Amino acid sequence: MMTPLGVAVPMLYTIPLFLTWARPGERSSTLMGGSAIFLTLVGVVFSPGEVSEIVFVERAMASTLHFVVTWLLIVQKRSTRKVKAAQQAMHDSEERLRLFIEHAPVALAMFDRGMRYLAVSRRWITDYGLSESDVIGHSHYEIFPEIPKRWKAIHQRGLAGDIVREEEDRFQRADGADRWLFWEVRPWKTAEGRVGGIVIFTEDITERKKVEQELRNHQTQLEDLTGKLLTAQEEERKRIARDLHDDFTQQLAALTIDLQRQAQVASESGMPPASHLVQMGKKTEQLTTDLQRMAHRLHSSLLEHVGLEAAFRECVEELSARTGLTTELVIRELPRGISLGQATCLYRVLQESLQNVTKHAKAANILVRLQPSRNGVELSIQDDGLGFNQSGEATQPRGLGLTSMAERVKTLHGTFRIESTVGFGTEIYAWIPLSEVKSDH
Repeated sequence: MMTPLGVAVPMLYTIPLFLTWARPGERSSTLMGGSAIFLTLVGVVFSPGEVSEIVFVERAMASTLHFVVTWLLIVQKRSTRKVKAAQQAMHDSEERLRLFIEHAPVALAMFDRGMRYLAVSRRWITDYGLSESDVIGHSHYEIFPEIPKRWKAIHQRGLAGDIVREEEDRFQRADGADRWLFWEVRPWKTAEGRVGGIVIFTEDITERKKVEQELRNHQTQLEDLTGKLLTAQEEERKRIARDLHDDFTQQLAALTIDLQRQAQVASESGMPPASHLVQMGKKTEQLTTDLQRMAHRLHSSLLEHVGLEAAFRECVEELSARTGLTTELVIRELPRGISLGQATCLYRVLQESLQNVTKHAKAANILVRLQPSRNGVELSIQDDGLGFNQSGEATQPRGLGLTSMAERVKTLHGTFRIESTVGFGTEIYAWIPLSEVKSDH
């Protein structure tokens, strides 16, 4: 073995080469196989004339066999490493899936195609009063024999590959208690791409439903209270307007007549105070007119006795005469059955809108449209005034007038909006349905 010819014997390296199989990694096999071939070549080179042609061929074949064995060992070790890596990855994935299912914040269960439990979350166990040892491997239908047919049909849809979801579903527990659930049935697939079973997610939303119901009840109570408040406000307006007309206006009218009569008597007798009495009579007459206008604004008798169209025309014409603004009123054929409550709401929106135009808009033209639309009545008041920045207004509280208009329309289940652009005027829009009216209106 110490001679160069001995070094050139490939069989000397067979056992050490195979021993590298027990060592992890392919480096040891690579080094041993490469060293064996290299040392064989060195022995041949340093033994000139001592290696015959036949021996040379044999050792060349043996070296080739060493090379093949080395390559097979390397491939085998690489395959083993990949298998171990794949097994570790699968183990890690299964562990992550187990942790996810076990600690999921919703009730979660995984089933095979026979609806046998493969995994469940703690929430599922808690919600349904089970234990993991009682369910794993058992059929869902054995544990819950009372499952209705509709749920079984949903399971079959999931096993067919569909994703089925329900945002709100009423569910009755075994103790008879009603619960509300959000649930989703989702298929899971095998490595071959076939549906291997389903995963069911459920979340108990009973408390959320209770809170939502309480909010709806409070909202309904608030709307009822708002409606009653507006009704009481209209009744109070009517009473004040009646008192102004029947009492104060009549007294001022009588006083005006007396002053005019005294002024006439004084004028005929040539008494000096005659002009003063005439002036007092004119002031009293003007005060009477102002009180009549105030009573009309508080409650329009035309609205109640003549109708919505006549009240609208009188309101728009009075504004035009008083302010000098150019107004246009377009009224299409209105549907029958408009109640006094609906008419009053539209009339108040018109009044408040026109008052806002005269106070703030600095407009020259106003267009009012009242017409049927979408099983209801819509009102639009447009002006060519200053307008305003709606994005800026959104961060500021609305005025009492705008809030009152919006609440009136909302009480009747209508729509109210304001559209405005700086320099291009404002439009106030209101729509009231004729099919949804509260009984107290």
